[in-house]
Amino acid sequence: MKKGRDLLKAIRRSYSLSLHNRTTTHQMDPSERYCYNPILRWNPRVEEYFIKAYGADHFARISKALTHFIKPLHSCPSCYSCVRVNTLKSTSDAVIEKLLAILHETGLQDAIDCIHSKSDAKFGTERNTIDPLNASLQTGHVTKCQLPGLDYVVFVRGSGPHTIEYGYAQDRPPKEVIVSRKCAEAVLRGAQVYVPGVLACSGHVEKGDVVAVSVAVEQPSPDGGWGVGITRGTVLQGVQTDPYYFERNGLYIGQGTTMMSRAGIFRVSEGIAVDMNNRVFKLPSFHDVLEGEIFLQNLPSIITAHALDPQQGERILDMCAAPGGKTTAIAILMKDKGEVVAVDRSHNKVLDIQKLAAEMGLNCITTYKLDALKAVRQRSESNDMKTVCCSKDTMGPTSQISDPQKLQIEEISFIPTEGLDTDLPREENFSNEQTKQRTYTSKAELRKNIRRMRNGPGRNHCAGGRVDKSEGFSPNSFDRVLLDAPCSALGLRPRLFSGEETIESLRNHAKYQRRMFDQAVQLVRPGGVIAYSTCTINPGENEALVRYALDTYKFLSLASQHPRIGGPGLLGGCEFSDGYIEEWLRPGEEDLVQRFDPSTPLDTIGFFIAKFNVGPKDAQRD
Repeated sequence: MKKGRDLLKAIRRSYSLSLHNRTTTHQMDPSERYCYNPILRWNPRVEEYFIKAYGADHFARISKALTHFIKPLHSCPSCYSCVRVNTLKSTSDAVIEKLLAILHETGLQDAIDCIHSKSDAKFGTERNTIDPLNASLQTGHVTKCQLPGLDYVVFVRGSGPHTIEYGYAQDRPPKEVIVSRKCAEAVLRGAQVYVPGVLACSGHVEKGDVVAVSVAVEQPSPDGGWGVGITRGTVLQGVQTDPYYFERNGLYIGQGTTMMSRAGIFRVSEGIAVDMNNRVFKLPSFHDVLEGEIFLQNLPSIITAHALDPQQGERILDMCAAPGGKTTAIAILMKDKGEVVAVDRSHNKVLDIQKLAAEMGLNCITTYKLDALKAVRQRSESNDMKTVCCSKDTMGPTSQISDPQKLQIEEISFIPTEGLDTDLPREENFSNEQTKQRTYTSKAELRKNIRRMRNGPGRNHCAGGRVDKSEGFSPNSFDRVLLDAPCSALGLRPRLFSGEETIESLRNHAKYQRRMFDQAVQLVRPGGVIAYSTCTINPGENEALVRYALDTYKFLSLASQHPRIGGPGLLGGCEFSDGYIEEWLRPGEEDLVQRFDPSTPLDTIGFFIAKFNVGPKDAQRD
């Protein structure tokens, strides 16, 4: 505890020195302070690596784009949300009509239309020269995508970034709330400010006060790491002696009304602290809107399902399926005919997939709790016995009953009775078998059961949530496999900080993804397809994975993707100072992948898609 306090003091001293240096050079103009103009901070070695990959100017544009919401036109205040229509329940035209009615009721449509009409007058016909995505957004507030094959995708226009008047007067700064960086990123995407996200607040804030909301972003600390330097509950004076005063310059994300007093904010553990009614980015909320008919999803994620090209009647595996967006997109493209197996290692996330599938009325989705690193079933005598008793078919997944009591009874019924005294009463036989079962219970399982008895069953089990476990799947048992791999997520936006990733952590992500890809290769049948995707700009997790796949498995080949909207992949490679060499794509391969660059006019999140055809597996891996 003392070490932590000392570190916090050191961080504050560092900030105070920075504050002193700045105050002695010039007085900060309020218009420079009370605005949204963030600068994305990176680990120095990671920044050097990305500059090598993209070039300094290009990487600077990427960093700037990542700090803002998706804006299809850089020259005007416009942003958009992408909605996928469940074509098994509705149509794009019907959804557009319903969304327009909802927006009209909230009054948001009129406000945004006014903003866009001024923008149109200012920029004239410049918009007509933009690509089909931007053309889709120019015909109205809610429009169908004009990209080929994606007419079930609907764009909803918003606006931003906006200049907000925070009511600053000389020596009378506005009342202010500082939120954590993660809270701020959620607010920029449309969330409210919830109590756990508040770090500091001006004194004498009462319920109903108008406050400026700013964000505390991590800064370099004396130990070489990153820190915030603000103790939760700090009282803000709004003057230059406030902790972290200058570091908040250009980091004001909007204005809102407090839903509780300062004392209440730091006394309770949940609830809305600030109702954000004047935001830097204005977009409609899709919370509980047209449930089951639409799904809010980034455009590259929708295209990933298309790249997989699922066909009716096929058996398809989604290896890291949560929260279920791509899973349900695949099922809809298959017209709900076939089987989509969706797995995730988190119990709660599997429940989320189940809930989404039920909302959308999809019956072809089967869910399991399973670590994708253990997706290939390891054969053993005990596994073979359970396979016969529990699996849907000999090529299908092996399920374990999630209820421990039922699991115990199920396993007991399969134990051979040879050598047992079958004349004993049934209850005594059962007791003997229970004793045998307990003999093989691990210490880890015992500790888990003790915790479960002490803490209760957990929120999902209390609600009756049931998740089947899987011991894995047989090799060559799927027609197609989607691996939307866990990654560094350095393409997601808006993003206010990226310093937590190091060269070492990026390499670890890549190693983890290769192990998952090895599993995918074993599970897909010859003649099948693997689609690989990430939401990062890191070539080590994208192009380098493709290089590994093609060099390791000679029976894999890159396949063309439809529709093709993203740009080409990166050629060449990178040599690091420690001698590590990272190889990317070779000439002729770059146009067979899709790389979505957040700094291009398409202006999506950073994303990557590769599609592989699987040939005869006689050509073994190297």
